[in-house]
Amino acid sequence: MTMIEQWILEDERELEARCARFRAAKQTLDRGEGGDEIEDEEDSAA
Repeated sequence: MTMIEQWILEDERELEARCARFRAAKQTLDRGEGGDEIEDEEDSAA
């Protein structure tokens, strides 16, 4: 596997994780729960 292929797989996994977090947050907002707590995902992703 080349470095580019590895990066693409890592990017794909990161995108899937972000989408999952977005869907969970949207469901929470749709139910009218919470919303004030925002985690800084950029710092924890490194």
